[in-house]
Amino acid sequence: MRPLIIMAAALLAAVGGGILGSTAAAAAPFPVTTDVIAAQAAGYLRPATTSPPGANLDHCTDRHGRDPVILLHGTASNQLSAWAYLAPSLANAGFCVFSLTYGQTPWSANIGALADKSQSTREAGSFIDAVRARTGATKVDLVGHSQGGAIAQLVTQVPGKADQIATIVDVSAPNRGYANSPWAPEAAPQPAGQGDNGPLHQGIRYVNLATTHDEIVFPLANALMDPAPHVTNIVVESICPHSVIGHLGMIYSPTVSALVQGALDPRRPVPVPCGADYPA
Repeated sequence: MRPLIIMAAALLAAVGGGILGSTAAAAAPFPVTTDVIAAQAAGYLRPATTSPPGANLDHCTDRHGRDPVILLHGTASNQLSAWAYLAPSLANAGFCVFSLTYGQTPWSANIGALADKSQSTREAGSFIDAVRARTGATKVDLVGHSQGGAIAQLVTQVPGKADQIATIVDVSAPNRGYANSPWAPEAAPQPAGQGDNGPLHQGIRYVNLATTHDEIVFPLANALMDPAPHVTNIVVESICPHSVIGHLGMIYSPTVSALVQGALDPRRPVPVPCGADYPA
């Protein structure tokens, strides 16, 4: 049975076939990379500590008083290769954006998210502490792509951390079904309302963005969560029926970028464009 797709009213109101406002784009101070291959190559060649444009800025103040946003990249990636599009897009929209490369190993050079998830979870938790201390914020929002979404949820299982997180936006993240992956150990079935990354928390808003063309997280239900008042599942093709966007393309997509902005700030939804996206 096709999974129930819950569309938030505020996000639905923002859906359209146009493009993002040209005035905002013209005034954007941070360069946005749209070339997926070039961004990946540049990111892998730079130190893992290299921030994407618009991220980890000193003295950042959100002009709307929103929570700081922490970006968590996916497997075999780093902060620059993953967030050359979304970090500057969010920064240009006025968000205070922070990112890190987590989960490095002695043999992984500039690449992260290859260590044991327990190590990655500890590193993400420490980074949340650092961002809160740096900004004075009580809570942060997390945006996780692929494994980054799993780490975002695993952090909430650490005692005290759930109270420090307001919203988690998962982008093509595995919420269940790790057993479908040939490189992952078999996972036991989870009870209703709980995925492979532990139970959800009533005080956190969960927004899951998924694509029917995901070649890493599949079937589609694995990227979604069971319906609940604090859970929103959005499938790109339910908004842009002709989209063929793939797993990696999700974090370089104007469509997804607009949906992320709407998820982080439902009071100020932006137009959601439909167009050509990187298919893999």
